[in-house]
Amino acid sequence: MRRFVTLLGMLSRYAPQALAAGVFLGLFLPGLAGILRPWLAPAVWVLLYLAMMRIAWGDLIERIRKPLLLVMIVFWMLIVTPALMALVLSGVEFRPGLEAAMILTAGSSALFSTPALGVMFGLDGALLLIVLVATTLLMPITVPLAAMALLGFDIGADPYAMMGRMSQLVISAALAAVLSRKLIGDARVNAHAPEMDGMAVGLLLVFAIGIMDGVGVRLMADPADVAVVVALSFAVYGGMLVIGAIVFKLLIPGTSRRDALSAGFTSGARNLALILAVLPASVDPDIPLFFAVGQFPIYIMPMILMPIMRRFLR
Repeated sequence: MRRFVTLLGMLSRYAPQALAAGVFLGLFLPGLAGILRPWLAPAVWVLLYLAMMRIAWGDLIERIRKPLLLVMIVFWMLIVTPALMALVLSGVEFRPGLEAAMILTAGSSALFSTPALGVMFGLDGALLLIVLVATTLLMPITVPLAAMALLGFDIGADPYAMMGRMSQLVISAALAAVLSRKLIGDARVNAHAPEMDGMAVGLLLVFAIGIMDGVGVRLMADPADVAVVVALSFAVYGGMLVIGAIVFKLLIPGTSRRDALSAGFTSGARNLALILAVLPASVDPDIPLFFAVGQFPIYIMPMILMPIMRRFLR
């Protein structure tokens, strides 16, 4: 048991390196990816549960004293960025499934790991946590509506069914976390925070490996096409990060560099797992492909961003 706790602590301390290794393990160990693929949806639920468990809801409410920046970030992530993505894609020609995946990515909630990674970078962890909660709770409403309003073709998934499945996933995890925190107690939860973070990293590794199921076969069959999709995923991640930081620094008076970088980071790091968990098997195959290779920037960029963020904040 002590060794297991030690392992969880190590995963928490070396989260960026562990996450970067996960996507390559899934790519080069297709058998393991196939075994873990059925566990993606349960892993997403537990990840969401752990993220909600870390939230002291009373403290969270107390922190929301200056809501302008929070409201603007949430509005930017759930409404503005998918509309901007659709506008940009209207001037280029990509396959419909890839365009749909990029728009859905731009309208998704914050990544589960943004508060923990943000603290490592020196960003505002409290702000990132509030954004994570707000976007995750609102996403079951906004993403299906964005899909109906911005996608000009049938992606193979009923938006209302997506809304129902996503709402069930988010609400059940949130209620379970609130109940668990009341039963366990804030002090005990806080005392085991590193182990919980390590468990979350382990589940992210399960997700990273499992989501690569089938990607290796497609890579062997058409490496150039997969390389293009990988480049698009990095462009979407980096573009939303940079544009988000610039917009909040220049357009919202009084925004500090730290707040602007926090807004940019959470704007780029989006939760593709939550959408993938509720997509039916009949969905356009380019969408799960983009979401799979979209793990490369999600899992690799933290190692690159850490020294850059610390340099900007010095």
